[in-house]
Formats: sequence, structure tokens, C-alpha cells
Amino acid sequence: MAVQFIVGRAGAGKSHYLYEKLIEKSLKYRNKNFIAIVPEQFSMETQKQILTMHPNRGSFNIEVTSMTRLAYTVFEEQGFNEYKVMDDLGKTLIMRKVMEQCKDKLTIYKSKTSMPGFAEKMKTIVSEFKQYGITDDVLNNMKAECDSKPLLRHKLNDVEIISDAFNEYIKEKVITTEDVLTIFCKYISSSDFIKNTYFYIDGFTGFTPIQYQVLELLIKHCAGVKIAITLPEDEFQSLRNAYSKGNNAISKYELFNLSKDTLWKLKDIINRNNIEQQETVIVGEGQAPYRIRDNKELTFLEKNLFRNNSSKYRENCKALEVHSMSNPREEAAYVAGRISELIVDKGYRYNDIAVITGDMDGYYRYIEEEFSKNNIPAFIDHKHNIASNPFVDGIKVAIEIVEKDFSYETVFHLIRLGFLPIDREAVDIMENYVLQSGRRGFKSYGRLWEKAYKGMTAEELDMVNQAREKLVEIIRPLREELKKKKATVREYTKAVYQFVQANNMQRQIDDYRIEFQNQGEISRAKEYEQVYVTIITLLDRIVELMGDEVLTIKEYKQILQAGFESVKVGIIPPGLDTVMVGDIERTRLKDTKRIIFFMGVNDGIIPKAGQAGGIITDTDREFLEKNNYILALTATDNVFKQKFYLYTIFAKPTEKMCITFSKSGSDGATRRKSYIISTLMNLFENLKIIDEDESEITLNQVTTRSKALDYLSQNIYEYSKEGDSGIFKELMATVMKNKEYSKVINLMFDGAFYSAKNPILDENVARQLYGNKENIGITRLERFAACAYSQFLNNGLKLGERKKFELAAFDIGNLYHSAIKDFFDTINTNNIKWADLDDKKSENIINDSIEKVMEQYENDALNDIARSAFIKKQVKDTSTETVNALVKHIRSGNFLPREYELRIAHGRVDRVDTFEDGNNIYVKVIDYKSGNKVFNVTETFLGLQMQLMVYLKDTVDYIKKNNPDKNVYPAAGLYFHVYDPYVSEIDCEKAVSDFRKKNPDSELSDEELKKMAIEKERFKAYRMSGLVAKEIEIVNAMDHNTITKTGSSAILPVNITKSGVDARSTAIETKTYSKFINHVSNMAGEMQDKIIKGDISINPVEGACDYCPFGGICNFDRKLGSRYRQVEKVSLSDIEEKCNEVDR
Repeated sequence: MAVQFIVGRAGAGKSHYLYEKLIEKSLKYRNKNFIAIVPEQFSMETQKQILTMHPNRGSFNIEVTSMTRLAYTVFEEQGFNEYKVMDDLGKTLIMRKVMEQCKDKLTIYKSKTSMPGFAEKMKTIVSEFKQYGITDDVLNNMKAECDSKPLLRHKLNDVEIISDAFNEYIKEKVITTEDVLTIFCKYISSSDFIKNTYFYIDGFTGFTPIQYQVLELLIKHCAGVKIAITLPEDEFQSLRNAYSKGNNAISKYELFNLSKDTLWKLKDIINRNNIEQQETVIVGEGQAPYRIRDNKELTFLEKNLFRNNSSKYRENCKALEVHSMSNPREEAAYVAGRISELIVDKGYRYNDIAVITGDMDGYYRYIEEEFSKNNIPAFIDHKHNIASNPFVDGIKVAIEIVEKDFSYETVFHLIRLGFLPIDREAVDIMENYVLQSGRRGFKSYGRLWEKAYKGMTAEELDMVNQAREKLVEIIRPLREELKKKKATVREYTKAVYQFVQANNMQRQIDDYRIEFQNQGEISRAKEYEQVYVTIITLLDRIVELMGDEVLTIKEYKQILQAGFESVKVGIIPPGLDTVMVGDIERTRLKDTKRIIFFMGVNDGIIPKAGQAGGIITDTDREFLEKNNYILALTATDNVFKQKFYLYTIFAKPTEKMCITFSKSGSDGATRRKSYIISTLMNLFENLKIIDEDESEITLNQVTTRSKALDYLSQNIYEYSKEGDSGIFKELMATVMKNKEYSKVINLMFDGAFYSAKNPILDENVARQLYGNKENIGITRLERFAACAYSQFLNNGLKLGERKKFELAAFDIGNLYHSAIKDFFDTINTNNIKWADLDDKKSENIINDSIEKVMEQYENDALNDIARSAFIKKQVKDTSTETVNALVKHIRSGNFLPREYELRIAHGRVDRVDTFEDGNNIYVKVIDYKSGNKVFNVTETFLGLQMQLMVYLKDTVDYIKKNNPDKNVYPAAGLYFHVYDPYVSEIDCEKAVSDFRKKNPDSELSDEELKKMAIEKERFKAYRMSGLVAKEIEIVNAMDHNTITKTGSSAILPVNITKSGVDARSTAIETKTYSKFINHVSNMAGEMQDKIIKGDISINPVEGACDYCPFGGICNFDRKLGSRYRQVEKVSLSDIEEKCNEVDR
């Protein structure tokens, strides 16, 4: 036996030399076995290469395999069939189960065992420990070293508990893939197959401890070994010199650290076992790599990238390009266009080209879509899980329907996935019905729904019941099994399988596959080809691994979820002439590529950002490494490992490396270019970044109908403003020759030149919609003032957002109104004097009122006991504070309540207070608001907030009508905020401190002073907003405190000075006030006339569109020339002037 190393630069031809020697020797010794050991994902490319090189295009004594598959070969030879090998899926499923079982023993991870993805993380660290030889004894020693790191010690202890539970569960049943190599080591020495085999090892950047154990045993017992390692001759010579001196000073930050470390450890194995080592072969010694010898730029790059020298390439740069794009999708579109141009214009084949990225998860969908548009055949070397597939999602949600007892979210999540046999129109109506009626629970869904909501026809109700019955029919069998008290995993899984079969999932999935196939979405079609088999395989594996276990529904759902998250599907290469799309670490490019496109070269991708949330953090790993416990690489180590991968990738193309990066991500967040671009620009003086956002696409890059229409639709608006843009005109002329294309283009132009126009409604139609103008209330008029078209859609066509069954602010507001009204009715009925009403008596009355209102309030939401208790307390607390404040307001002035819930011309007033002074009656209206409504002069004058003033005008007219011999004047229109105000601790402490400074001799305790401060602050919080009469006598009559005190009123929106009401107050003179409310009332009448005459103009004021639900109907778009209606800001002095102009 002998070992030989083959070293050389990336691209020097090491693999070619290795396989040449393999073939040469296999032809000479036909009775021997010749095996190439490569990483799993490398095997197919290696097989192709050897077959291509072999003179007979194949041989029975040559095999390409991985270490794990080699182990299975030896197991078969040795008759070792004792255990089944458990795959990653099985490990995840069992890990999820054992974590739940032992979670009470855990310290750090007790609350995390049920978190999505945590089973996967724990499985990874347990597997890592096995790969790196962390046995129970080693783990105990590790914990002993962690006295200064208690958190790490607890984490290691939790990992040990879970690992032990996992191993106990699988003991004598199955082994893991990590165990395969450990067991393999036991059989190597006795294997005749190994003794008769020459091994050729290629494609590895390093090995795990267990792999080194395997290699040591293979080297000791096989016929011979040759190992290819990427290491330039100068680096190899320096390592050989260091090894001969026993000076292992390999820095982990060296570019070739991995290769040197691997070679050093293998030489240790050879020397330790006295194995013969043949002279190391340095491939391409003294020469540039054969692939790029004729390319000066790429040769210079391979020799100087990441090296510590100051060399610069000063000639023009042709083999290296850097392009910036707006986002990842634009990158994919650009690369697809360039590839199409190379194929059509330059005569390249698809397999001459490769695409590499550091973020396959973020890019593969865009690449897939853009390549499909351009009809580019590609093999995307990426596996992704199917947890989000609608059919997989449907299985999970069906279980959740049972678990959450037919909640709205689960029911319509399942139905909206679209594979249940329920009519789509019926689903829409049923969803509205459920939202409005609040239906939930199996009991409710199992009964006939007899009550129709407002506007619902009998036919629609029948459709809803048919859909309901269908849903129950589908879910009932699943529910019956899942609801069993002691159901096994086997029973659960059987019910899920029956659910899959009952809904014809296999046929439906295949229908989708065919549809994707017909649409040219090949990779999506390939994915759907595997979905059904994957689902069934997962169900089989769950039964196989834990069929007799008894679990709750929740536990079973979590195991199923963990299974779907761990299952990944990949795509088989569609053909030989395809573009290879891969990732910088996983993908191996064995075939020579003339051009490589390197996408997503952004910071955070190159180098890859460290992944947060691992079980053992980078800090933990560094601490353990210092104590000689080696685990997988840290994020910092991976940066340097990634540099090595970058080096090998840049040595792959023979003609050109084209780099692209994005200025922003798919989420719109700004991105920076990767450090590697700056590194390249330092090496190549003439390398410049080309901004493709400022570059014109070429006609050769537009190769398909889809691509042409995409380009035209994206640029037609700019063309409509700027005219001829070169390719646009040329492409338009080509496309318009096709009738089918021309129709689409005409629609694009219609959209580009669209401008919103005001629609017109016939007056007769308007009258039929609205009836008499008196039917049009103030709320509708305010909406009309904001936007006439919105009012038309909402009140004319009765459009609106879905009504939901909930206790909304409106309902709570009604509760407050009803409780307060009952409170005042009780006061009047019992002839209680306001002066005799203290806080205790008020509280007793309002509590009785709340109980009475709660019993009368007809809203099913209050039938929920838990919520009713919460609402009851909220209403009680708020109402008690509110009526205390209201009583104090009344007792602070001469105005007394006169009417409650007064019906007037335009609506209903919550409360009317009056004050009679001789022949004059002064009127105050109060509108209770559960929200903090603030009076706005401008909005009131323009009709956007006129309810309060119109109500005041109607009330004045009402009282005048009933008191014709009196003069009736407006005194105030006020909003009263019904709420339970919060008073901060800091404000109270400050008030106590201020009082102590002014009254140092006071005998009041801090607790008493604090209580007084709270009451004072609460009372101030109820200061009303609105408009009051300016005359000081009227203000005094509403708040007696203004007679003796200056400053802000605690009740009214006024400030008092020695000379009266100042300009900061929201107040105007009574004469002007009367004119103002007349103006607002007249404006309301004019708006009613406009509505009846059919005014439905799209004329919103600024802000009206912010929360309008009709944006998709009116097409009001500022980008297309639409403009907001401008409104002029109005002050109180402006109102006085405008109102007084009427008299002139």
C-alpha cells in the first residue's frame, strides 16, 4: 500500500491527472477495484468526466462513490444488516418527540422545545457532536471546563440530556447516518473488498474527525490511495519545509488554511502508521492553470487574488465585468438577457455557461422565472422544503381546524387553498356570513344556519349551507380520529392519509404539474411531481418510527410540521445542454465553463452573514477551541473558508467572469456591494462598475414574447413622456406586426395615457338611490365634503368593507351612551338635586345603570363570559369616572341638563343643557365621544366636521319653537371624551412637591395630597373641546371658577385674563356664533342638494384617501395627474369676518 498526494493550483488539472491515473491503472489491473471517493453532490459530474475520458467509455472495475455509500458496500460484503439507517427526516421527527418528553429536565431550552425549527437546530448540534467525536466522556470533560461559562455549561447539559434521550429511543432500532462511518471503521480491517481496492480521493476541502478515522483505516488496509488537494506549488513547498521541521504554524486566516491543515493531518496519519508515501505530484508546476493560460486577466487573478502583494493589472479589462442592478429580480433579468444574447448572437451552448450565487434561497425563484421567460434550460442545484406548498399547508390546516375547533382563520385558510370541492362564489358569501355572524365551533358548523344577515337572499343562504355541509363532511372523519383521547400516531396518520385520499390530492397535484409544464415552468412542474410521493413517504416514515406512540393533537401536529420542514425536494437536471445554476459552497463545476455569472455579490452574502440563534454560538466554539475541543467552523472561520471557495470559483471560467450585485434587496432595503468587488478593483486598475439602471438593453437580449412584453410594459410610461428611446421604438415596430401582440400593446398605451375623469350620475338615478334629501344625514354629508365619489360608493351603491362580528369601539360607545343616559334618567325620575349628589351616590347609580344596560344590550359578543367580564369592568370604571366628571361640570355652573338623546332634524343630540337669564335662553349641546375628538375650525367651516354645529343649530331651533316668546342663543357646542384618564406617578409626585413648597406647614399626609392631585389631574383631563360663546357672563355661567380665577378653564376650551376671554380660546361672540351655525346648516342643505342632483365627483381633499377602502375603484392616482382638492385654512377671526360680510 502507498499514498500519493496530487497538488496544484485551482484549475491546474489535478482531477484530470487523478482520473487519468485511475483509468490507466484500471486497464492494467482488471482484477482490482478502483474507486473515486468524492463528496455526494459531486458524484454525477465525476462519473461523466471519467466516462468521457475512458477509452472504452466505462469499466466494470471503476466506481464513483461517497464515504457513506462505500460503507454500505462493505456492510453488504460483511453481511451487516442488523440495523436500519435513519435519515435526516427520521432524526427530526424523533428529536421533536424526545425533546417534548424530557423538556422538564432542561434548564435553558425548556420553553423552546415546541418552537418551529428548534428540532432541526438540536438535531444539527447532536449530529455535529457525533461527527466531531464528542462522546459522553468528552462532553463531561467539556462541561467541567465551563466553570467560567455557566450558560454554556447549562446548554451543554441540555444537549446531553436530549442526546441521551434520542440515543435511548433509537437504541436497537435504527442507527443515524453519523453512526454509519463509526460502525464502518469496525469493518474496514476485515474487508477483502477494501484490501483489493485502490482509492482516488478528490473534491474535498477538508474532513471531519470521523472521516479522518475512516481515511486512516483505508490507508492502512487498502491497495493504495491517491488524494488531490488544491494547493499551489509555492504554498506546498513552504508546508513541506514546515512539516520537516515539525513547525505546525498554519494560520487559520491563510487562504489555503484548509488545504494545508488537511495535508498536515494526512501526513501525520501516514507517519504514525509507517505507510509508504510516494513522491507528491505537483500538477502544472511552474505554469498557469491550463484552463486560463491564454487569458492574461484570469491568470493574473488566480495568481494574485487574496495574496499579500501589491501587484496590479494595468491593461484594459475584458475578462472581468462588474454590473450593478436595482434588485435581485433585475439581476436575474439581466443575466438571462446576457445568456440569450450569447446563445443567439455569439454561438455559445448553454453548458458553456454557469451561474453562481452566495444566496440560493434569495435568488433561485427569480432565476427560475427569468430563465423560463427566456426559454433558457437550466439545472438549479438547490433543494428547498415543501412546507409552504398549498397541499402540504392544507394537511396542517385541516388538523388545526380540529385543534382550534373550526375557528374562522383555520376554516377559510383551508378553503381558500382551493383544493376542496367547494364553489368559489359560495366561499365568498360564506366568509362574509361567518365574519358577520361570528360562527365558530364544530357544533355550530354541524347545525343548519337559518338566520340570514341583512341583504342576504334565501338562495345565498342555501349556498352557504351547502358549502358548510361539504366542509363538515370533509373534516368530520379526520376530527373523529383526532379527537380520540388515547389515539396513537398510527391512527392519527391513517386519518390524515384518508383526508388526502378523500380530496383526490394525487390527481389535483398532478393537474397542477401538467399546468406548470404547459406554462413552461419546468422546475415548478418537477417540484409538484415529487410533492405527493413526499407527503406519503413522510406519513409512512412517521408510522414506521413512532406508530404506537400516544400523542395529543398538538404534539402530532408539531411532529408533522417538523417533518415537512425537514423534507426537501431537488430537481433532476433536465438535459445535458443546460446552464448550471449553483451555490458557491455546495456546487462543484467539473466541466469547463467559458463564462460564469456570479450573482448577488453583496455584503451579507459575500461574505455570508453569520446565522443567529444556533445552539452553540461562535463565542462558545471559540472558548471550546481554546480548550482543545474542536467543532464545526465559526462564522469568522467560515469567512476565510468562503475566501477559498471564491478563489476556486474565479479559477473556473476560461473566458469571462461577470459579477452582478444589487443596490437594494427584494424588501427595498439598501444593500452594499461586497468587499470582493473592491478587492478586484484594487487588483485591476481599469475595472469599472457598470450601472445597468443607466444602460440600455440590447435587442438581442429580448428573445421571447414574454421578455418583449415585460420590457415594453416597464418602459412605456417613460417613453410616453420622453419619446423615442432607441430599442423601445425598434422593439415596438417588431412587436406591432403581430396582431396578438398589438392588442396587448394598445392596452399598455391606454394605461400609460390614462387620466381619471369625473363621472356623472343622472339626477333621476340619484333620487332613486337616495330618496328625499332629508334622508341624508350629517355623517354622509361629511363624507361628501371629503370626497363626493366616496359618498356615492358608500351610501349610493352600498359598497363597504366586510362587516365583522366583533365588539368594536362603536358598540362600546353605545354602551357608554346608554349607561350615561340611564344615569341621568334616574336622577330626573327620582328628583335628585345636583347639589345633593356626591361621588358615592353617583357610583351606586351608575353601577345599577351599567347592569341594566348590559342585560338589555343585544350583542352576542357579550355572551362570551370572559370577554363580558372584561368589558363590564372597562365600562364600569370608565362610566364611574365619567359621570363623576359630568356631575362636577354641572355643579360648576348655572347650565342644567334639559334633554337627553334629543331627536332633532339631522340626528340625535346626546345632551342639551340650558341657562335662562331673564328673557334669554342660552343653549349648550354636548356630544359624548369614546375617542378623543377635537374641534377643528377649518374642517367645520368647509363641511368636513359640521355635525356639532348643525346639531347646535337644530337644537336652538327646537328650543325656540317651544319657547316662541324667548330669545334663544347658542352658548356652546362641545365634545366630551368618555374615558378613564391615566395620571402619571411623576405628575402626582410633582404636584405633592409643589404643594409642600407653597404650604410647608400643612398637616396633610403625602398620601392625601397624592389622592387630591390625582383627582385634580383627572378632572382636568375631562376638559371639553368645542366652540363657546365669547361673552364673559356666558362663560361664567358655564364655569363659576372663571369668575374668580384667571388662566385656563378646567372645563371649557377658554383662557381667562383680567380683560375677559383671550384670543387663544376657541370662542366667538354670540351674534357671530348664530351666523356661523346658520352658515354650517345652510352648507349642509346645499350638500344635500348636490347629492340629490347626482354630484359624484372624484374630488378628495388631502388625507381623504388615506384610509378610504375604494382606492381600487376610483383610480385616483397622483402619478397619473390626479390632484387633491385644495382647502384654505380658516381661523376664528376669519369666521367672524366672513359671517359679518353677510350683513354688509
